[in-house]
Order: sequence, then structure tokens, then C-alpha cells
Amino acid sequence: MLALGLILPGAIVFWQLSERQRVTTVQVDVQQQTRDALVGYLHSNYRLPCPAADTAGVESCTEGGGLRQVGFVPWRTLGLPRPEAGALRYGVYREPSATPHEDRDLASAVDRMNPLRVRTPNPKPQNQDAPNEKAPPIPSVSTVQLGMTQSGNDAAPLNTACNAADSPPCPLGVARAVNLVDVCLALNTANDALVAPAGRLGAKMLGTRRSIAFALVAPGMLDADGDGKAFDGANATASSADPTFEAPGTVATSTYDDSVVAPSHAELFGELHCGAALSAISHAHFNAATGAFVMERALYDYRDQLFVAVKLAEANEAAAFAGVAGAAAGVLSAAKEMVSATADTTMSAGARAVQIGLAAAGIVAAAVGAGLSVVTTGLATAALIEAKQVHSDFATRTTAMTELAISINNNTLKADAIGY
Repeated sequence: MLALGLILPGAIVFWQLSERQRVTTVQVDVQQQTRDALVGYLHSNYRLPCPAADTAGVESCTEGGGLRQVGFVPWRTLGLPRPEAGALRYGVYREPSATPHEDRDLASAVDRMNPLRVRTPNPKPQNQDAPNEKAPPIPSVSTVQLGMTQSGNDAAPLNTACNAADSPPCPLGVARAVNLVDVCLALNTANDALVAPAGRLGAKMLGTRRSIAFALVAPGMLDADGDGKAFDGANATASSADPTFEAPGTVATSTYDDSVVAPSHAELFGELHCGAALSAISHAHFNAATGAFVMERALYDYRDQLFVAVKLAEANEAAAFAGVAGAAAGVLSAAKEMVSATADTTMSAGARAVQIGLAAAGIVAAAVGAGLSVVTTGLATAALIEAKQVHSDFATRTTAMTELAISINNNTLKADAIGY
């Protein structure tokens, strides 16, 4: 009896440790498979499933008059062939908003893309002389949903009903408007708050509630805290009204043996490779489109300046012709003076002979002026021809810029349709 008394406690402790290790291994395996299934579901449906109301494993998105944020793993909805996953507690971050780009409900598929964009001018701008009534309008940006950009055809992904000149550019809806970009937007904005908003999913980390994207909790082998519930601590009391779980990695003690998997929004954002895609699709593409429209307007404005240059060249040519006519009149006037001076000299018996010399000098000066006016006329005509040629050639560039700007804008819609 003494020997048994010495051996039995050690055997019980050893059995408990071995059984706890076995249960923990099984539960961790189920948690990992469930986590993978949740991410796979997110890729396929562009949302996370709602929690199940019970261990039957079918998602239930409402609870009473509100949203269900905490429940059990919806293993049937996930298509996960592990009924034991139904014993895991599951919470998902839900923060809906009537403003789409502010919606952070990870259990709802929402068209959140609402970028700053410039509408394509309609009708298409035409090259006309200033003032050009068909020049592109001054670009103005606005935020608006893109709508159902997806066609459902991988060969031609952009919805043919889309028109970059409209606002919104595509018909509003959800079925062909949501992809991983919209999920990334929700993860990005939900990550802004350092402290989880009241009533939203969070985990207790160093005394502060931190926002998490979802939580998976395994109960461990024992009711460690002895409250009659399989789960311990906050994991046992978490509810849709107060969705707070214990932190992942909480050390097991005599009163706590649960296992928590709770990725943050930032962690899931990185896992989905949202950074580069979101930067390109929601910023870079639309910035390029805006830049193209600004450049288009600048080209049309510059062509108007070239038109002004043509008119100035025409005015210079007209002034040069006027100068030639004036110089010719000067020659005739100087010749008249020569005749008058000759007559005066004859009448005065040579006393006014110097007048003939002055008249002759006037004729020479007028002739030089006429020659210079002819040269000026030639230069003015050449300048007019060149100004008209530049103005005409630039029309091709403005038309090309219009086509490029429209093409870039359509590509921004196509980028949202393709997603990543």
C-alpha cells in the first residue's frame, strides 16, 4: 500500500500530462485546419462566415435583433470534414456601416472600393480652334463606388455596361462588384484603431482590448477554472454583446488551459498580400488616370496658345504688308519732293539747289525702307506658315492624349474587375 501510495500520484500526474498533450495536439490540429478553411472561405466568398449558433456547424449571421459575433465554428458551412471543429468557439469582427468604404464587417461581402477618380469627358473632346467648346473640362475628382466592374468572363473581365464617363461608372450591386480588394480595404481601415471599439471583437492583451479579425478557441482537456464550463476566463464569457477573448499564447496555469488563435487585421492583411495590390488598384491606377486627364487638359490649353500664336503671326504678316505699302508711299512721296525741288531750283536760279540733294536722299531712304519691309514681310509669312504647321501637328498629339486618358481610366475599372 505504501508503494502504491508513492507510485500512484506520480502515475496520475504523468497520465494527466500525457492526456493533456494528446488533447492539445488534436485541438491544435483542428484549430489549424479550421484557420486554413476560414482563409480559404475568405478567398472564395470575399468574406468570413458568421459563427454558428450551436455545434451543428451552420452559420447564423443574426442573434436576437443584432449581429452574431460570437458562437461556434460553422464547420458545415466551411465544408470542413471535422465535426469536432464544432466544439471550438469562434468569433468574427463585425462593424457594418451605411457608408460602403467605412464598412468593416468581415462577415459581409460589401463593395467597399470608393476611390478618388476623374470621370471621362463625354462627348469626347475634339480639336477645334480657340475658343474650343469641345475641349475637355477642367478635371475634378470625386469619390464614388465603382459598382459591378466584373463581367464574369475571364477573357474580357470588364463589365460591358461600365462607362467611365458615368458616376458611378458601373451599375451598383454586389454579385460582380466584390473581390479581395474590398476585403483588404476593410482590414486596412479596421486596423487604424489601437484599441478595439466597444462591442467589437477583441482580445485581452496586456490589459488592453486589441482588435482581431477572428478568434478560434479550443477548450483544453479540463475545466481548469472549475466554473462548470469547458472554456476558461474570458473565453467562457465572450458573447455577441461583449466579444472579448483571452490573448493568443496565454500561458496555461492551474486555472486556464484554453488555446486561442486570433490573427489581427494587420496579420490577415499581410497574409492576403493586400499591401501591393491595394496600393496599385485603389491608388496608383487612379492617380495615373487623374494625371492623364490633367495632361490632356494641359495639351488642349497649349494648343489654344498655339492658335493665339498663329493669329499673332497673321497680324505680323499683315503689319509687314502694311509696312511695304507705307514704304512704297514713302518712295512716291520722296519722288514728288524731288520734282518739287527741281522746279524750285529752276525758278530760283539755283539758289535752292540744296533742296534737290535732300529730296534725293529721301528717295534713297524710302527705297531702303521699302526693301526692309519686303524682307520683314517674307519673315512674317515664314513665321505664319511655321505657326500654322505647329498648331496643326499638335492636334494629333492632343487627340492621342485624349485616347490615352480614356484608355487609362478604363484600365482602372478593369483592375478592380480583375482584383488580384
